[in-house]
Amino acid sequence: MGLFGRTPEKPPKDLINEWSQKIRREMRVIDRQIRDTFESMEDGEEMEEAAEEEVDKILFEITAGALGKAPSKVVDALPDMEPVGATAASEDESEEDIEAMQSRLAALRS
Repeated sequence: MGLFGRTPEKPPKDLINEWSQKIRREMRVIDRQIRDTFESMEDGEEMEEAAEEEVDKILFEITAGALGKAPSKVVDALPDMEPVGATAASEDESEEDIEAMQSRLAALRS
């Protein structure tokens, strides 16, 4: 039994030639597989771009075109806004409103 299975009685030179041909065939198959793998990796980038375009298209449809009018990125600084919450409400309310709320709260507690 030889290295690559059962070998009939042949001269060593013929055996080496057969083995080298088998190895070459295997290497060609491996080479094709590697090329196919790299080609499919390149297609992945194209697929990603196509997927992004499809997502943008669907978002445009969902937002009824409002998304297309929006800028791609904001370059201006956001304006300073008044704080929302208890501090903003207390400034706007007059003393009369506060007294009325306190009297209602007292009525609810009793």
